[in-house]
Amino acid sequence: MTGRTGIRITLLVASVMLAAGAASQEISSASVTEEHLVSAEEAFGRAIELDMTDPAAARDYYRKAILHYERLAASGVRNGKLYYNIGNSWFRLDDMGRAILSYKRSVLYNPADPNLEQNIQFARSRRINRIEAQQRDRIFKTLFFIHYDVPTRVRFGIFLGAFVLLWSAAIVAVFHRRGRVRTLIISLTVVCIVFLVSLIWEKASLTRNPAGVVITPEVVARKGDAETYQPSFTAPLYSGTEFDLLERRPDWWYIELEDGAKCWIPAWGGELVLQE
Repeated sequence: MTGRTGIRITLLVASVMLAAGAASQEISSASVTEEHLVSAEEAFGRAIELDMTDPAAARDYYRKAILHYERLAASGVRNGKLYYNIGNSWFRLDDMGRAILSYKRSVLYNPADPNLEQNIQFARSRRINRIEAQQRDRIFKTLFFIHYDVPTRVRFGIFLGAFVLLWSAAIVAVFHRRGRVRTLIISLTVVCIVFLVSLIWEKASLTRNPAGVVITPEVVARKGDAETYQPSFTAPLYSGTEFDLLERRPDWWYIELEDGAKCWIPAWGGELVLQE
């Protein structure tokens, strides 16, 4: 009995030590996260103050803010506010590619924020490349405005509400077989199908052909996946050019631009909105 008791005490002490160590690690991690957040906010605030009086110093503070914000993101802290601040910092540094990339990442977490779309459009207006979407795509987006213009959270909320009402109406129909109830059920079914298809379609698009942005000052688009291939266009693609990734190879990406043109770019030339 004494031997068993000793083993139990040893195991208990070991488990307590492990738990204490894990708690200590969590506290330490939270402390580091808070430190980066405070440092980032202080640097960004200081940069705003110096924007008019000392632009060079302001740029240094913006870079410092980005460093701390991106360390937060690398540690697993990812939300709309964080990427919004990163986007604002890159915008102030005149890096439209990384600004647009960060704003689009922010949209993933906070699609209902009206300021985001305004910032994205303003950053797009500052790009060197002016690639217009195809007329076919513009018509398509107009016809299916629910999918493209209504934020994801709103569409999900509408689907969920319609789904609950559908089942409630179905239960009522069991006891009251009236024409109005049947009409309501049909209408709610259509709403559920439309919004469910939209949500599934969006999820599939994010994984099948993920969106990306050119983040280097300029990159030569080519007709094949090597430097030996001829350029696809007379001018390079500049920072902020948006695309959909069609195919990925070790060092090259096959992409489609907003106007439907397809080409290859070096993988280092762009970055995907959806992070792995």
